[in-house]
Amino acid sequence: MTATASPVESPTPQFPTSMANVQVRLADLGLAKENLRSSEPADDGVPQLADTILAAGVIMPPIVRPGRKGEQAFMALDGRRRRFALLALLERGAITDDYAVECLLAETPAQQAAAIVLPNTEHAPAHIADVIEAIGRLRKAKMETAAISCALGYSEIEIKRLDALAGVHASVLTALRKGKLTLKQVRLFARLPDKKQQAELAQNAMQGYFQDYQLRTMVERDRVTADDARFVLVGMDRYLAAGGRVSSDLFGEMPDALLDPQILEEAWRERVQPL
Repeated sequence: MTATASPVESPTPQFPTSMANVQVRLADLGLAKENLRSSEPADDGVPQLADTILAAGVIMPPIVRPGRKGEQAFMALDGRRRRFALLALLERGAITDDYAVECLLAETPAQQAAAIVLPNTEHAPAHIADVIEAIGRLRKAKMETAAISCALGYSEIEIKRLDALAGVHASVLTALRKGKLTLKQVRLFARLPDKKQQAELAQNAMQGYFQDYQLRTMVERDRVTADDARFVLVGMDRYLAAGGRVSSDLFGEMPDALLDPQILEEAWRERVQPL
């Protein structure tokens, strides 16, 4: 469940052959003895992980192998804590034995060996689009930034930044997932308030007709920033003293926005009049 990679597009998992996606009933999901921590009990963080899964689902699918004689139908080679969290939800009555868990099926010995020894960031990376959607669901569940940070393994500032992306039109994240948009471009979409325009531009991207300048022009239109020539003469202190407001870019990619351009204009006229 925990994603420790930095928020960039995840690489494709490297296995001898691709593993199939399977839906596994919770009742049919056991813990393989090959799991390196199979004998360890649930830790104190499992209840919080359970809350996260209840709100956003299992973000990173456990890797399972087919069960053998005397075992459950599928045995988790990776995903011990996720399974503990699901069992905790079962005990609470929040889910049932029929709860479907999306898993990756390791059928070959090479796949099974990789699932046992490789860290999560190498064998089951979560796509950044999935992380963004999960953060959106966690926010709707009223989960605090610190709790989401702990659950997903990102810093709190990165959670805030990704949370800002969770409000874009769904087609934007679809295009990101398919590699038609970059994460930087999605940040531009997040600054565009019109969801209809977002959807139209995302559709263009899916068809291969998207250019950065189209979106940047829309975002920067009518936007007054600290780079404005008038602001050089006025300065921040005079602007703020006159009641002007400033908005800093959450992603640190654009200059501060001046939310009261009329105050800037009046302060500039006052400064320039003696000249």
